[in-house]
Amino acid sequence: MKILLGYILTFGWVFLVLGLTLVLKKSTHADDEVSRKIVHVSVAFAWIPMYLCFGSGLHLTVPPAVFIVLNYISYRKNLFSAMERTDESKKSLGTVYYAVSMTVMAAFSACFPQCLPAYGAGLFCMALGDGFAPIFGAIKKGNRVLCGSRTLYGSLSVFIISLLVMYIMSTVFALSLGAPQLLAAALAATLLELVGRKGYDNLTLPLGVFALTWLFTL
Repeated sequence: MKILLGYILTFGWVFLVLGLTLVLKKSTHADDEVSRKIVHVSVAFAWIPMYLCFGSGLHLTVPPAVFIVLNYISYRKNLFSAMERTDESKKSLGTVYYAVSMTVMAAFSACFPQCLPAYGAGLFCMALGDGFAPIFGAIKKGNRVLCGSRTLYGSLSVFIISLLVMYIMSTVFALSLGAPQLLAAALAATLLELVGRKGYDNLTLPLGVFALTWLFTL
């Protein structure tokens, strides 16, 4: 019953987010990037019912694996328009990489239960850090471009949010990570987001933070 509840809550949450975001996009004529970032941030919270209902079992890998397929179909056929770009020249496989990184971290967590908190850390650093970066990056006064389209304020927001995520995960799961380790993980997230292109940061950022956090907890 708990496993079934986990699937209902996980898929229910994701499709609720996609549905509400689509309604918002159509009713307000919101920019593609706005709707994409709402989905980007919100979908990550499906990790909570998965963690509570699946623990570190193999069921943890099923939802993100399903969305690798669905997100790729959406990329090709615009299945979930709330998270797709209408400008073909700007399209990327970022949403697919998002699900791939979740699946990889879930698979490791199923094999090595002690790295489950690292999965949460990697996921939320990516979802929240990268998700909110464009908001702060759009500030003009005193801001400057660092690399490609990445800005100083955007990168600072990734660092601060990632540091907060690491602190919360360390506290909730009693990881006993010291300040140098928290700072190192947040810095890694910032650098990986800074150099990420064409959605690859949805792969490199969470997996990088995941690996580093797991290493710190060994």
